[in-house]
Amino acid sequence: MKIVVTGCSGHVGGAIARHFCERNNQVIGINRHGSLALPAQITQISHDIASGDFLQQARQSIGSCDAVIHAAAHIANDAEDFDISRTNCLGTHQVLKLATALKAGVFVFFSSLSVLGTPEVHPVTELHPLRPHTAYAASKLYGEQLTAMASSSSMRTVALRISSPVGPHLVHRHIFRVFVENAMAGNPLVLHGKGTRQQDYVDGRDIAAAVASVLECEVQGIFNIGSGVPLSNLHLAQSCIQALHSKSEIQFSGGEDKQDDICWDLSIEKAARQLKYEPAYTIDDSIRDAARSFCGVFLK
Repeated sequence: MKIVVTGCSGHVGGAIARHFCERNNQVIGINRHGSLALPAQITQISHDIASGDFLQQARQSIGSCDAVIHAAAHIANDAEDFDISRTNCLGTHQVLKLATALKAGVFVFFSSLSVLGTPEVHPVTELHPLRPHTAYAASKLYGEQLTAMASSSSMRTVALRISSPVGPHLVHRHIFRVFVENAMAGNPLVLHGKGTRQQDYVDGRDIAAAVASVLECEVQGIFNIGSGVPLSNLHLAQSCIQALHSKSEIQFSGGEDKQDDICWDLSIEKAARQLKYEPAYTIDDSIRDAARSFCGVFLK
């Protein structure tokens, strides 16, 4: 298969590009800047998906493809950051146009659980009320709706709402990476509040496997993709120490965590039923493999 992956220099896009490349597919990665971390077999094309000449240039570079996987996004918390709308809204619109021009049979859009706002109904299914609290979340909801509207007899569309991605080659220094790096260095792992906030951590390689299932199965619509196992911040810290045989200690800052009582108990039943999706990587696997990718150290 010939597969186009946007955002292939990022954690999720990179995991997807590697997955399909390792299975002898022709992979074309689109990003603003090339990535040296990707296999040489992956063709990388530098494009700004929101630029005025993107559609024409990308179409000339690629010609045609079987599927477009849209993982590129501008992640920011500043509501006044114009690039949120430029990249995530206009950019998604243009990538959808590109998929149509390339005669792609499948378009996969990467959304986020942030479109839900705060979990109110448990477990969290695809039918949960949508109340985005940030401009980024609103842009992802816009992308979901554009994706659904683009579905046709010639191109089926799928939106994947992923939970908190972890594992090797993680780019952003969120709590998972901070804890792994500190555990490797023997530094304290600091928790705010009671450490009871629960998130769903999913390995990037499991996300890639879910995309492969989407391409194989005749499905459309929205799917939650996660581990299906909520993990507290305290449990994550303990897991990092145990998995890495670290001498780090867990400390509490004494500060407040307003999200202490939040639990993302994500239901992946729909994906399991329609995609045969079953996560293969445990949190310990993700921690150990992330540590190897961060520091190049072999861990027993």
